[in-house]
Amino acid sequence: MTMTDTATSVPPRVRSAHRYATSLALIATLGPFFYGFEGMVLNGAISAVGTEFELGALAQGVAGAIGILGGFIGALFAGRLSDRIGRRTVLMLVGICLLFEAVLGAFSPWLGGFGFLLLCRVIGGIGFGAATTVAPGYVAEIAPAHIRGRLIAFRQLAIILGLFLAGLINVLVTSAAGSSDAVLALGLKAWQWMFLCLLIPALFYIVFTSRIPESPRWLVSQGRDEEAAAVLRRVTGDEEPEARIQEIRRSLGEGAATMGLVQILRSRWRGLVLVGVAIAAFQQLTGTNGIFFYSNTLFEAVGLSEDSALLQTLILTLFKIVGVTAGILLVDRVGRKRMLLGGGTLIFISLAAVATVFTVAPVVDGVHDISADPVLAFLAVAALCCFLLGFTSSWGPIFSIVMGEMFPNQIRGGAMSITSGADFFVNFLVVLLFPYLIAWSPAGTYWLYCGFGVLAVLFTFRFLHETKGRELEDMEEVAR
Repeated sequence: MTMTDTATSVPPRVRSAHRYATSLALIATLGPFFYGFEGMVLNGAISAVGTEFELGALAQGVAGAIGILGGFIGALFAGRLSDRIGRRTVLMLVGICLLFEAVLGAFSPWLGGFGFLLLCRVIGGIGFGAATTVAPGYVAEIAPAHIRGRLIAFRQLAIILGLFLAGLINVLVTSAAGSSDAVLALGLKAWQWMFLCLLIPALFYIVFTSRIPESPRWLVSQGRDEEAAAVLRRVTGDEEPEARIQEIRRSLGEGAATMGLVQILRSRWRGLVLVGVAIAAFQQLTGTNGIFFYSNTLFEAVGLSEDSALLQTLILTLFKIVGVTAGILLVDRVGRKRMLLGGGTLIFISLAAVATVFTVAPVVDGVHDISADPVLAFLAVAALCCFLLGFTSSWGPIFSIVMGEMFPNQIRGGAMSITSGADFFVNFLVVLLFPYLIAWSPAGTYWLYCGFGVLAVLFTFRFLHETKGRELEDMEEVAR
């Protein structure tokens, strides 16, 4: 549908409904925004945290990675919990977890020390793990089919904006204080103020999620058809949604609400869920988080030192925003599968370029020195930027879209718990192992990720079904 078609052929009540559905999607993506915001805040505070609690390298690594483990726990249980108490209720509980980490994490030196800080990180991780699991499903269940993809894709844009805003705050706070462990206002150190900055998005999240309606699909599963009809009228503009409610009820089948994770894996949908798990794993196995966390080494090779942190953040954020915006604009036109194939191809070509640079770069004192050759250094940074364009336009946002809509209504909550849990678990392994792999061989590491990129494209081509424009109630037929 073109912009002209939208302006001339869509009734005003439908346009109004689409605007309302868009506002709900933006509210739901505040959780993923917090995910990016929290991750970058800790990235800026971690060295000061290590100094504060006199931590060794391993303990600092635990402080950084334990939030991902919390995310794994939240992801694993949030989907099934949302089947029992509702999508909206789980999203509201997320806000409490985020608030806990924001406030109490800042005061952890006086509340229990390093162990209490880890507890705060785990609880915050549970919150954003639940948010990144339930939010795509919630948006899928309230969004009209023809704009569903772009609304779910807001999740990736929210993560990027969270990363950028937190990175900007880190730079400003550190610049004002001189270092992240210096004392600022009220006797609190800079790293503590970084944590307290999490308070603002957490409060916004709590206030806004308390005002959104429940998912109409969940309401039908609870026999609350009149409430479901009211929500459908508001988000679709359909004045007579009774036929859609009948389709939802048919698609739910019998006994879906009591199907646990093990039962789902033993059901006839086992193969479909395993495809989702593989897509989740491939999203992380291209090394995106490890590459992002250690991208400063590539920038240093072209003359941008760690003192240019703000410039590096701006450059990376620019390419990410361009990529995710392209994904949002194209996904409902081009389709999920084609976007994953095209973006995946750009990803593995970019990784091959970086791997080639490290393969041919001279070794100085046992370390690959790409700064000695300006052409190699430029090629490496250009390939990194192309990687970001490929990832943020495809595997970043479209992973969430596919996970939110590929499963039949009968198993969506539980299946999303399984696939999102797999995503967090593989993410943890990637971040944990990346420094060791780089120390072993930079070239070998990037060739390894390139190989995973090729496998991701081949797997998607063979096993993933296109879901563009299909109603959620039709996914059982699509998956056959």
